[in-house]
Parts: sequence; structure tokens; C-alpha cells
Amino acid sequence: MVKDLLDKPDRPAGQSFEPLRPSDSKWRGRRGELRADLGPIYPLVNLKYSDGTVCVLRQEYGSGFACYPSGKKAVCVMCHHRSRRFSAMLYASSEFNVKSAVPEKSRPPYMRAPNAEEAAKRARANRTRSLGVLDEWGIGTLESVPDGTGVRGIYEVSATHVTIETGGPRGTRTRVSRESLAGDSLNAETLSLRLANELVVTYDNARGTTAIEFSSSGVVYTFHVGEVWKLPPAGREKVSQLQTTAPAAMFDAIDMAPKLAKLDATCSIMTENASYIKTDLKNSSSCLLSSTGASSLASLQTMKKSFSETTMKINTMNVTTESLKSLTDGRIDWHFEQKLRKKLRTDVHPQLENTQVPRPMKEGYLYPQQHPGKPPANSFVLYEPISLEQVSCYEVPMRVSSLDGGSLLVILVVASWAKKSQYSSSAHAQVACEAAHAELKAMGEDRVQFCVAELSEAGALHSTTKFSNPLVKQYGVREAPWLLMFSRGELVMSENPAGGIGFAHRLRYKAFAKPRVLVVEPSPTAQAAQAAAAATAAESEGRLKSTVRAVNNSQLQLETQKVLKQTGFDYDLAISSAEAMRLAAGAQPPYGILLCSSEVGSGVFSDVSSRLKDRNHKAVSFICHDLKALGPLQDDMQQLTLQKDLVTGVLRRPLTKSSLEGALVCNDDVRTQWPTCGMVKQNVVELIQRKLTSV
Repeated sequence: MVKDLLDKPDRPAGQSFEPLRPSDSKWRGRRGELRADLGPIYPLVNLKYSDGTVCVLRQEYGSGFACYPSGKKAVCVMCHHRSRRFSAMLYASSEFNVKSAVPEKSRPPYMRAPNAEEAAKRARANRTRSLGVLDEWGIGTLESVPDGTGVRGIYEVSATHVTIETGGPRGTRTRVSRESLAGDSLNAETLSLRLANELVVTYDNARGTTAIEFSSSGVVYTFHVGEVWKLPPAGREKVSQLQTTAPAAMFDAIDMAPKLAKLDATCSIMTENASYIKTDLKNSSSCLLSSTGASSLASLQTMKKSFSETTMKINTMNVTTESLKSLTDGRIDWHFEQKLRKKLRTDVHPQLENTQVPRPMKEGYLYPQQHPGKPPANSFVLYEPISLEQVSCYEVPMRVSSLDGGSLLVILVVASWAKKSQYSSSAHAQVACEAAHAELKAMGEDRVQFCVAELSEAGALHSTTKFSNPLVKQYGVREAPWLLMFSRGELVMSENPAGGIGFAHRLRYKAFAKPRVLVVEPSPTAQAAQAAAAATAAESEGRLKSTVRAVNNSQLQLETQKVLKQTGFDYDLAISSAEAMRLAAGAQPPYGILLCSSEVGSGVFSDVSSRLKDRNHKAVSFICHDLKALGPLQDDMQQLTLQKDLVTGVLRRPLTKSSLEGALVCNDDVRTQWPTCGMVKQNVVELIQRKLTSV
């Protein structure tokens, strides 16, 4: 449920332990009681190093951070419960290894590193800059930067005790109760620990908070963590840089006396000057009379009356209070502007209903003529398949002998044991022939008799010494499915069509439906990579970022391969010009797309692109160029881009899926085209029509 703005906020956890308002008697302001849930306000802090970089930055609500000269964070302080409590996270200036106190040999076998490489990998994973965290109640653990032996000091604050352990061979451990420290604050020892060269933490015995002193390059600042509302206010006791201001104190600090004195004097002058209006403003016209007097009196009647004349005579006219009140009749009383707007929008000025559009406007300029309807398009006609007539293998010779002249008998030979595969099976052959039969009937072709015969009902397929099938013996059927055609009592066709491939579906493989891609990305030599890295380092002159970036060909190869996988293209990678020429000349099927880096030069690009065009005239070639790292294209590559038959376009690095698809979207040669394999319905119809023309 969404809360209203006027609802009271929920009481945060631990609020009962904190004062709802200070004990200061000036908490009540001049204009009523201030809100009790407003927290203290802190002065803005913006300390910088000598070079102008940020050192300490703190907001008015108390949150802030401190940075090392390198720019890395050292201390991060966050406020809680309206700036009454603070938590902190501390970091070292550089990373260090965190080592386990348990020796390698004393660990269980499954926790030991099997080899030196794994040990180095674990050491890299254990590198960190974190020194610890203190929560908003000041409870937590901080550890110092490890010394040469790997030992770290510990500063731990719990709900009841404070523990400090110093590292080194002479390290000590001190554990003191917080209650005893608060009861005997004068004689208690100072609990402090240096976490790093720039960070020192100290426990405040009297108030139970932790002070974090940050000192770097001459800048010193102290953060307080925990319940900071217990700290004394500014003026009573100097507690480092933490000076808070309550809202009531800010209100009392505003001195309005000088402003009120000037305002009273201004109001007196305005009141005194307003008393002369009735005596000074007596002309009944908005224009002043001229000094000639009588000459202007003639035109006085035609002059426009002053708008202030009626207002000035209001006391002399017979005007009652009721008549003045009538001027406010119909006025809407309101206290909140949003409620007034809502009332005006819903009751006084309701929203207009949608206008009903008349029919002539709907029909447009054709009215009163009839609307033409949807644009014309070729409608797709789907014919219902017609079942083939089932004939026995022994009936086929009788049907052939009784065949009329000019007719064509088509017999599809199937077998029940050849119906498991959907690509070249009797089941798919029968479906394709039934669809072809329906289309021939719809075309008005009555000279075709379409039948189906079951090969497994009599005899064997390959045996001729024993009981054999008559279709195998007389008409040479060697497998199923098989197609037989008869005309004028003679056999005109007996084969598995489509060159022996037979009946099959379309090839639903993207490797055949999409063109293959040849990626030419040269791999640089070790000397070239070192020279490029040295040039980049020299140009940067010690800066973190350089304006010149060394080309990483391995990264470019991975980016290109990732994009091609996302778009579903099958590809081959060539890392040299000789390998690119070999793949372009002998790959099967030939490549349809060339993605070539601009670093290979115009000569290699022309040779590879021409070889692809010789084997596949629909092949397209693209130049991949990194403009930021390599600058503009060289002159010889610029000349190649003018030859549209050789270069299709230039793709900018880094290559993305959207840029590649945008370059290929208008090219029909690289779209997904599922190839056919064997016989489908249309192939059967065309085959029968060719046979009918020769009958």
C-alpha cells in the first residue's frame, strides 16, 4: 500500500535508545514547535591536495569520503537514521595478499594447491584493498595492512567489548569492556591502532564512538563512526572537525531585526504617500488638461473617462456591503491547490467526450462511392490432398493393358518397412503425391490415373531365385519409394526420381541455407605487437589513458566470431594471406561473404575477393576498419571502395550484430534460403506435365 505524504514515518530500529529532541530550551521556534524527526546538519567539507585533486568531500547530511593522492578511496562514511549514526568502510592505498594463518602442509588435502600455477591463481584471487567495515552502531572489525611476515593488527568493537591486537613478534592483545570504559573515562587508557600510514583508528571511551584519523600529503581530517548524536555540540567542546547544527539552532541564528526595521520604515512611507491619493488624483480624465483651459474644455466631453473614477467615488455612491459580496458569488473555497485543480477538472470543466466521426469523413474522398477494400494481392490457394487409389502388385499389368490412348498411369510403389525416415521415406512420398494429385485435378487434368502399390505384400525385393515380387521382376523396381509411369500399354518411366535422391523435405540446416563467411584477420608478429605497445606507452607519457590504442588482433578475432555466432553464420578464420587464398580457392561450398581486415592491404583484399567472385558470383565483400586505432583508410583502400562490384561496404570496429545485420538486410543473396533436396509436390507436378506433353 502506498503511503500518503501526510502519514507519519515509521519508527526506525533503535530509535527508543536515542533522544527524540535535544534538551535545549530553545528547541521551540518562534513560529511553533519544530519537527522532532529532523536530524543534525553538518558543514560542507571540500578539501583538496596541492595539485587540485579531491582529498576529503562531505555533504551536509554527513556522508562523504576521503581519497588517496592516486584517486583511490580511503574512507567511505554513510549516514543512517537522519544523520544520527554513521557507518564506514576503509581501504588501503594499494592491494595486498591475504594469507591464511594455517600452513600449507597442515591443511586438508582437498584445500591444498595441486601445483604452482593453482597456488599463484589463488594468491591473485586473495588480493584486496579492504581493511574492514564498521556498521552504524560502531560495531565491526578493522585489520591493518600486513607487515613483512604477513601478520595484521586487529581493531574489533563488539556490543560489549573493545579488542585491539598489534602485529609483530612483540604483539599484544588488549580486551576491555565498553561499560568499564564509559564508567571510568578519566583513568582509562587510549585504545588506538594504526591501520596504514595514512589511517589511525581510536576508540572514544566516554561516548562509545570510533574516530578515524586520515592524514595524507599535509591534509588531516577525522571521521566519527557510530552513534554520533552522543558527541557534544559545537562550542561546548572541540571534537575534531565534527560540528553539528540542529534545525532549531539554525532557526534561532536568523537575525531578522535589521530587515524588520527597514520593512517598517518602507511601510510607513507607503502609508503616508497613499493618504495623498484622494487629494491629488481628482481629474476625471486619463489625460491632463492643457494650460489653455477653455480651448480644451470643448473636447473634454469626448475624452475617455478614467478607470479610477468609479473607484474613487465608491464612498460617495450608495454602495452596500451586500452588493460588494455579490461580486464573489460562485467563488470556490480551497485550501490545497491540487484539490482545486482536481475539482475544476472533474466537476466544473469535465473532460469532453470523443467526437463521433461522420461517415463521409471515415470514407475519405471516395464517398459516396464504395470503399475499394484491401489492396489486391495474390491469394494463396491450398488444395485438399486426394487419396491415391490402392492397387495390388498383381493388378498392375491388367491396369496397364486396359489403359486408354492419351492417358498416363502413375503408380507410386511404397513399402511399410520404409516409412520411418521423414526425409526419404514412403510416408513423405505418398504425402507429396497426394498433394500433386489434388493440384492436377484442380488444374482440370483428367488424363492422369494416380495409384499406390504396396511392395511388401508379395515376394522379396532383391531375391530372383525364390518367390519374387512381380513389380521387381517385370518393371525393375529396386527400392522404395519408386515411381512407375505407363502410357499406351508401355513403361515410360521406372526410377527413383531426382537423380536417385528420391523424395525428401527441404534441408532445414542453416549451414546450407545461409552463405558461409570467410574472416581474414592477420595475426601480428611479436615484434609488431611490442612496437605498437611501445608507441602507445610513449604517447601516453605516464597518463592512465592514452589517445592512441594498440590494435589487439586476437581481441578483434574473438569479437568477429562472437557476432557471427549470434547471427547464425558458419565461418572460417584465416590469419594470413596465404591461408585466405587457400580457403577461398578450395572451400566447399564456396564462401558467400568476406570479412577482411583493412590491415592486409589492397592487394591481398583484391585477390581474395576476386577468387570468391569467380567461384560464387553472389559473394559480397566487406572491409573491417578500426577508425580510432588506425585512423582513416589508406588511399589504396579508399580507391577500392569505389569499385562496387569488388567492395560491398566498410564495417567499423568494433563489429556488432546490429551493424552486420544492417549491412546485409538489403541484399537478397545473403538471406536465409532453404534449399530443396529430392522431390516435393511441385517437382511431381512438373514431371507429370512433361510426360503428358510427350504422350
